[in-house]
Amino acid sequence: MKRINESEVPFKYETTGPKYMFREEGYSGGVAYLDPAGEIKEHAHDDESEVFYFIEGSPKFIASGSEFRVKEGDGFMVVPGEKHGIINDTDKTVKLTFLKIKQGDK
Repeated sequence: MKRINESEVPFKYETTGPKYMFREEGYSGGVAYLDPAGEIKEHAHDDESEVFYFIEGSPKFIASGSEFRVKEGDGFMVVPGEKHGIINDTDKTVKLTFLKIKQGDK
């Protein structure tokens, strides 16, 4: 068993972005915060599916060229090779959890 508290993990980008709470061989994940006007640029993972769960805020979630207005409580999953990103075009900080799952050899 592993236990960690979010307060023990630094942000990837000083005061915003992801906090990786777990980095294991087959998966990684944690929480992320996006300040107003913050964004996670569109990108894809070659060998990972990624699951997102939105706790606070209503940013735009972009996947495969489509945009979705997030509602608190929404979940999304993208598969390897699927482009995705998040744009916080609101005046509130967004909080979400994420989990990246390795898919192994293609």
